Parts: sequence; C-alpha cells; structure tokens
Amino acid sequence: MYISITHLTKDFRKKPRALDDVTIDLPSGMIGLLGSNGAGKTTLMRILCGIIQPTQGEVLVDGHDLSKGASRRALKRSLGYLPQNVDPYPNLTPMEFLDYVGVLKGVESASERKRQAGELTEAVGLTDARDRRIGGFSGGMRRRVGIAQALVGNPQLLIVDEPTAGLDPEERMRFRTLLSTLGSNRTVILSTHILDDVAQTCPYVFVLGQGRKKYDGPTEGLINAARGRTWLTAPLSTPPTGNISIVNASTTLAGTEYRIIADAPPAEAKPVEPSLEDGYMALATKEKKQ
Repeated sequence: MYISITHLTKDFRKKPRALDDVTIDLPSGMIGLLGSNGAGKTTLMRILCGIIQPTQGEVLVDGHDLSKGASRRALKRSLGYLPQNVDPYPNLTPMEFLDYVGVLKGVESASERKRQAGELTEAVGLTDARDRRIGGFSGGMRRRVGIAQALVGNPQLLIVDEPTAGLDPEERMRFRTLLSTLGSNRTVILSTHILDDVAQTCPYVFVLGQGRKKYDGPTEGLINAARGRTWLTAPLSTPPTGNISIVNASTTLAGTEYRIIADAPPAEAKPVEPSLEDGYMALATKEKKQ
C-alpha cells in the first residue's frame, strides 16, 4: 500500500501548528515514525486514519484521496489502528470484543469473525484469558487486546501508536516478531519512543520535529548520521561539558561512563559503533545548531 503526502498542514485553534507543509512518499513495509512529544506524529496518524482532516494539502493512500468521504470509508475497511490510549469495553471478553470490532470492519461471516478472534488472541498471548472479562485485565493485557483489535480484518494498512507501552520484555519481543511478519506484505506505520523496537523491525524511518519533516529514508542512513561522532567516555566523576550531547550514562565502580555525540570528544573517550538512538540524537543536535 503506497502513501503519498503533499504539502500537508494542520492547524488547531490556539495551539502551535501541528503539521507544517509535510511532503513525503511512504513505501510499503515497516516504517518507523519518530519524533519528540508534540512533533506531530499523532496528528499525522489521525489524518491517515481519516479521523481528522488537514487544514491544507493532499493525502493519497493507494490512489484514494482522503479528502473525499467515499475514499475514507473505503480505507477504513482495510485499516487497522492502535491509538496510544486504548480502552476496550470492560464488560466484554476478548472474543466478544474482537467479534464486535469485526462487525464494525465489515466482516460479515460470524464463523470468520470467530476464527479471526481465536487466532488473534493466540497471537497476542491471550488464549488462556480469551473468555474472561476485560475489566479484570492488567494494563498490559488490555494493551494486547488493543493490538489484537487493530489486526481484525487482515488490514493492509496498520498504524500503531506506542504498541509496546506497558508490555513486559517477553511481550515486547513477541509483538516485534508479529509486526515484522505483518510488514512483509502490507504497510505498517510504527510510532514509538522505544527506538530499539524500530531498529529491530523497521528498514525505513520518518522523523518529525515541530510538525516538519526532519528525515526520511533507510534506517541505516539515520544511524550513519552519528557515525564517527559517537563516543564512550572513560569513567568520570562529573558529566562531560562542552559542545556535546549525552545519549545515556552507566555507573561503574570507577565512576560514570557517558555515551555521547560530539565532533571533538573529551580526552580518553573511545569511538563506538552508533545505534539508531545515537543517529536520532545526532539529528536532533544538528537541528538545534541550525
């Protein structure tokens, strides 16, 4: 599924511009959507889902113009969306809730809805709880129900916002594997602050900052933005200073080691292979200097 966005702008009353003249063509497959809070990610996803309309610009999904009601309705039949805050009906079981979502998505056959609900509860690790009321679930279990509902109807466009929030490490790995499988034959847009999830699953990334496009292209290209500029300091008693950005820190018996982005590193710092987190930080540092 091919997505083409041209001069997309979105304004809200009494708020900064959420999207500012964004133009991009997104390929099929797994796409990581990155950006800080307030960058415009959620607004972009809601526009792609047909929930809100842009102030200006054009969005084409598989040639369908989302400014037209008929195109938005057609898209929703092949769309799966997991918002950041999902709250499934507490009085229903996962099987009942997924059946209900199937009805909304136009899955007419009751037997097909039951089959999908069974497969999806198994895929997200809820087989043993499939007939329990959702109201008694933990936050992580409710999140898994949300993931399952986004997959009802075998959507060709899947948009997920912070899907692994609240999941334990084992659940995160299970869902990353599921996403990678799904991305082999459809378009999956993954918005998350957990950069390792993107690094492990998405060959392509799109970075937003203050409503504007900051980077789009191969994930490796963003990682390369930090190549030759990523360093690990020797143990220090105080944080390094100067024209550097601290990516993270780890405490040792001798002091604290800092992973930094810098053109001119402190003495005794050693170069290290950059990660996606380093590349993202290098891009943010570059933007601040401009």
